[in-house]
Amino acid sequence: MPVPVLFRTELAACSTRPFSGRCHRVVALESYLNASAPSLLFDLGPKISKEGQRFSPPGDHRGLYVSTGLETAGSEFASSKRHWRSGQCPKHVVSDMSVRLASVLDLTSATVRRTLRISKEQVLSPWNGFASLNGGIWPVTWILGHHSFESGRFDGILFPSNRDPAGTCLLVFTERLVEGSTHVIIHKEDGSVWERLP
Repeated sequence: MPVPVLFRTELAACSTRPFSGRCHRVVALESYLNASAPSLLFDLGPKISKEGQRFSPPGDHRGLYVSTGLETAGSEFASSKRHWRSGQCPKHVVSDMSVRLASVLDLTSATVRRTLRISKEQVLSPWNGFASLNGGIWPVTWILGHHSFESGRFDGILFPSNRDPAGTCLLVFTERLVEGSTHVIIHKEDGSVWERLP
């Protein structure tokens, strides 16, 4: 099924901004251990995920999903802030990283959303299982993620968390990272590099 052409013109008109800051990720211990090579920066998909992710259709671009706050990362992992705070989550791995991107599509910005003609509610709308329930039709976030990546203008997408109303998440297009100008780095306690992309 061809990808709808929604957002192509609007994305060309969208302003971009750099992102530089500390981010967090919480993943199930089992997922970490079962990654092709155990790594805190392993890519969950969607090229290796038949379900896709919020802005990542199955078989499309690769992406690393992180959060700008630890509690937000935990809430995304546990499905709610209340569940994360309860301390009754499955065994998991928490990582803290430095992220630098040159050009981000900022969906936390009302101005950017107006340019795209998309509401915050649409950004946060259900995506998991949407295509199978709707005859293969993609959810709006898959369409936006696909065209954002294909445009070549963006290193990632900054977006509101669906699990933590005060939180923000970041999708890093790992295939767009360029040595020397953009990166995701996890440091050891002594300041040396533990893992990095690219």
